[in-house]
Amino acid sequence: MTKICAAAMTVVGMTAAAQAMEPVTPQPASPLTYSDPAYAKVVPAEAKKMLEAGVVMIDVREPDEFAEGHVPGSINVPLSSFKFGMRLSAVPNLDDKVLVICRSGVRAERASRVLVESGYRHVYNAYGTSQWPYGLVR
Repeated sequence: MTKICAAAMTVVGMTAAAQAMEPVTPQPASPLTYSDPAYAKVVPAEAKKMLEAGVVMIDVREPDEFAEGHVPGSINVPLSSFKFGMRLSAVPNLDDKVLVICRSGVRAERASRVLVESGYRHVYNAYGTSQWPYGLVR
């Protein structure tokens, strides 16, 4: 019985760890579980390419966090200002791609959900500034 319980606990632990693993370091503060056809997560290298192609990046951290360092060209729209049915002034077209970033990816996921449920069709979670290897500006 002890061997079975230990084996079951190992499998459960591995399953939980596998679900929590994202392709970035450090890992987000909590698991990212939102799923929708209009939503995807992109690693920093892909987000950088999208930025270079002209996709707008929305940083959903609070203004004091944004001032401490942000991705060059990103626009600060705090998560606290997000409301269902909203339109971003920087991305008024619901068919345009939009990147969303925060510190670790968790708030970006919450904001992405609001955007998708508000009609945006191409929303990308770029995780967070803690995983961004390309430098931040103040």
